[in-house]
Amino acid sequence: MIFAGRLTEKLQIYKVEEVQGRTGYKAPSETFVCELLAGREKNKEDFVVDANELYHDVLLTFRLRNRKELTETSIIGYNGDKYRVISIDRYPRENEQVIKISKINE
Repeated sequence: MIFAGRLTEKLQIYKVEEVQGRTGYKAPSETFVCELLAGREKNKEDFVVDANELYHDVLLTFRLRNRKELTETSIIGYNGDKYRVISIDRYPRENEQVIKISKINE
């Protein structure tokens, strides 16, 4: 059970859609869906070496109320950065879900 006082962080939810122009070219487009309040749980940072390159991976965990708008393909906006959803754990009896998100490197 999460209490309303713990939901202090604002998350913006975006849905990725492919939009086709007049020429037939399809391009991905991010459409704003809604803004949610969430409680930040923990922050996990890791350094990964792949093909002799060092990557800094940041994994954030949030706890929020159960919302059907949030899917595994959603893009999350948090503090001006874009994140992708790694996992969603739903707990319907407590009406909450825990999401893990990772920063999108552009």
